This record gives sequence, C-alpha cells and structure tokens, in this order.
Amino acid sequence: MSAAVARSEDAPATGAAVEISGLTLRAGGRTLLENAAARFRPGEVALILGPSGAGKSLLLRVIAGLLDRSHASVDVAGSVRVGGEEVLGRRARARVGVVFQQFALFDELSPARNVRFAYSHRRRNHDDESVVDPAALLDELQVPRHARVSRLSGGQQQRLAIARTLASDPDIVLYDEPTSGLDAATADQVAALIRRTHRAHPKTAIVVTHDYESLVGIADRVHVLDAEAHALREVPRADWPSLREQLTATPRTAAPPPRSRPLGAAQAASRRLGAFLAGTSRVAEAAAGVPAALLPLWRSFGWGGRYLAHYLRLVAGPSAWLYLAVTGAILGYVATHFTFEYMPYSAYTEPLITEEVLGAIGYALYRILVPLIGTILIAARCGAAVASDIGNKTYGRQTDAMRSLGADPRRYLLTSVLWAFLIGTPVLVGVAFVTSRWASLIAFSILHPELGRQFWEQHLHTQLMLPGEPVFEGTWWLLAKVLSCALGIAAITYHQGARPKPAATSVSVGITAAILWSTLWALIVHFAFAFFEFRPPT
Repeated sequence: MSAAVARSEDAPATGAAVEISGLTLRAGGRTLLENAAARFRPGEVALILGPSGAGKSLLLRVIAGLLDRSHASVDVAGSVRVGGEEVLGRRARARVGVVFQQFALFDELSPARNVRFAYSHRRRNHDDESVVDPAALLDELQVPRHARVSRLSGGQQQRLAIARTLASDPDIVLYDEPTSGLDAATADQVAALIRRTHRAHPKTAIVVTHDYESLVGIADRVHVLDAEAHALREVPRADWPSLREQLTATPRTAAPPPRSRPLGAAQAASRRLGAFLAGTSRVAEAAAGVPAALLPLWRSFGWGGRYLAHYLRLVAGPSAWLYLAVTGAILGYVATHFTFEYMPYSAYTEPLITEEVLGAIGYALYRILVPLIGTILIAARCGAAVASDIGNKTYGRQTDAMRSLGADPRRYLLTSVLWAFLIGTPVLVGVAFVTSRWASLIAFSILHPELGRQFWEQHLHTQLMLPGEPVFEGTWWLLAKVLSCALGIAAITYHQGARPKPAATSVSVGITAAILWSTLWALIVHFAFAFFEFRPPT
C-alpha cells in the first residue's frame, strides 16, 4: 500500500466549506438560478443533479472562479464563499481544483509533467508535509508516467486528471459530469474511483452530474438544480429513492417563452453598432495590455521557459527556416533574372547600367521585398500554427485547467507567444535575405558568366553600404518594422486562438481569422513605414 493510501480512511477531513447565498445566474437570456442558497460542508461528497442544459456546469465554473469577461452572455450576482473567502467577481486565492468532463490534460506534456505542473503551482508552502508527492499520486492511481497522453485509455486519462488536480493540493475538488457518456458498468467503476480517492484524500468534493443512479451511493448530500423554482434545493436522504421523479418532473405553471419580435431597422443597426463598439473596445484593451504582457511574470520560470521554447519551435523551428529560405531563394532569383532578362533595350542599356541595376536589386531585396513578403508569410504560416495551438488549448479547456491550477494562461501563453515572434521573426527574415543573396548570385552568374562573382559582390550592396558603419543603411528601420509586424502578429494570433471555442469548427474559424488579420497587419505596417522610411532627402 502506498504512503498516500496509508493515510486514507482514518485521515481527518481537510476540505473547506462552500457557501452560496443570493446567487442569481442568467445565461443566454434564461434565468438558471435566482436568489439561490446552498451550503456544502467540509470533507463531504455532494452531488448537484439536474437535467442537461439546466446550468450545472456553469454553476461549477462559478464556484471554481473560472468565469471571465469572455462570457459576455452570462450575468451572475450574489455571493459564493469558499473557505470563508469570496470568489465571485474577484481573483480567488482559495484552493479549488477541477476534474473537467473532457479531462483538459496538457497534451504536449507527459503524465508525469502534467502532475508536476500542478505540483509546482500549488498554493501551500512548499515545505508542507501534508502535500502528496506527484510520483506517489501517479503510482496510487496507476497512471504510466512517461507515455503520451493521447495514447492513454479513457480511464487512465481520467485518473491522470484526478492526480493532477490532487497534486495542486486543493481544499475542494469539483467533478464535472464524470460519468457522462459511459455505460452503467463503467459509470459504477468511476463512482468507485471517486470514493477511493475521497477516502485517501478527504477533501470537500462536489460532483456535478445528471447520473444519480451511479453516483448517489457515494454521496453524503444531494442538491437538485430546480429549473422551475430557479433554486438549488437540498434533497433529504429519505427522498433519495424518488430522485428520478424529481429530475423528470415538468413545471405545470411555467408560461411558454415569449415570442421574440423581429427587430426594426433602427434596432438592428443599434445592436450592430453596439457589438462593433464592444469588439473595438476589447481590441483596444488587448492592444494596451501587450506591453505589460511582455514582462515574464511567471509563477515558475522553469515552466515559463518550457512554454517559451514550445512557441519558439512553432514560430521558428526547422520547417519555418526551410519555408523562409525557399521564399528568399525565389525572391532573389526572380528579382535578378527578370530584371536583367526583360530590361528595355538591354543590348544598349545593360552594359552602361549593370552596376546600378545590381545595386537597385540589392536595395530592393534588403529594404522592401524580403521583409514584406517574409513577414506576410510568417503571419500566414507561423500565425496559423500558433492560433491552432492556442485554439485547441481553449477548446480542450486546457486554459481553464491552467486557471484552476493557479497558472494564468495569459502569462504563460501570451508572454511566450509575444517573445517567440519577437525573436523568431527577425531571424526568419534574416534567413530569407541570406538565401535571396545566393539565389541572386546564381541568376546573375547564369546571365553574365563573363563578369563573375566578384563583380556581383562588389555592386549588389553599393546603395546600402555606409562608410565606417557595421550595418547596412536602413537596418534600424528594417528592424523596427519587422518587430512591429512581429508584435502585432503575435497579439492577433493569440487573441484569435483564445476567444471562446464552443465547437470544434471554432478552432478553424480562429485560424482563418488569425491569418486574415495578421497578414493585413503586416501590410499596414509596411505601408505606414514607407511614408517615413523612404522620404526623399530635403
């Protein structure tokens, strides 16, 4: 028997109480709870029952402190106290862990690192002996440590989700529909798992479910989310045999929902204007927050470094180098070949202006073509990769899991994405320029074999060389516009990926929007810089 299990059934309850009072919850124009009250006692297992769509999972998010401004259609008021601390409408310091319905595991990490992440962000003192060791949790719950998360069975993933939650040392564990979609035998196994876990780690446990048949046997108390009374009602133990009737009862006096009247032209225009202004204000707020997001205020610099390395691989990994190298080669070859091949009256003019034409090609490649095309393709290729990664984390509830573990996803993800683009974009543009030079040399050597490489090297950068200067002319302008592109691309792709994802198709929509807006941003930056960078001398 492991050390974690050894302190099981006789261990004192270490959970915290949850007190709900005057809670009103509305979503999508429907009232789910109105002036509701309930109390969940420390160390007990409580069920919150209700039919699908009654608002159980939304209530769980309220208790967990996971509602944010992105839930514009949700109105919540009242008081939710966890361990005596108010969690509604503020950033909670209370210890609340969530075992999500789809587990929300970090796919890019091994099971051991999933649990280690939670352990590194626990809120109790690191020297507290009551904290369970992550390795012991994995052994106790029989989860392989180093297998790929995607290759774990459903049961192993659920046990890993429980282990990760317990590693954060919560006082309260929330289970979101743990038996959803399971047959009766498998649901009974999940109920037994929750019972064993609670005995080994006696926290306050709240299970949100519609499956009373499998889970009522492990409960100390049962609450029903009453859709007719908009209340959270505790069911006396004597009435537990009639839970089916209480859950399937339909309101007799409920009035049918009022029919919505079609909006007039003025009302429709007003709503569209309101939505546009709200969206504009969110964009402005996100843009204003970008400078602060550059500060690496990570709770753990080790994990912050891991996320930075992850996004650097996405933005500037080997495939991105190859992508931009090919781009630069095409630009260099095409610019040189077609300029000389299709020069008007080339038989007369080319011998006279070959040096000037070469210098113009070098200037155009360095100052205009490579940075413009390079940043557009970075926005498309790298922006899509990052938007897909963040979008899948949002859709898979991994960002919610990070919040529940005390790790701010904006700090770990947005900060890492910003720095990945700021580091990677100049490097990739530099790679494209280097290959454009070599391709230009090849094209020139084919067209003018008699002049040779030395002639090409002598004249390609004549318009960029500054006497006594270590860098080409316009390098600081180039760096400024490339970094401006990088900052905007990073912010756009992150926020498109981080927008709420109610369906899998929302991820694809976010990727498309990220490509569209980030490439447009790159074009606008180059257009704006052109008015100042290339002003004729006065």
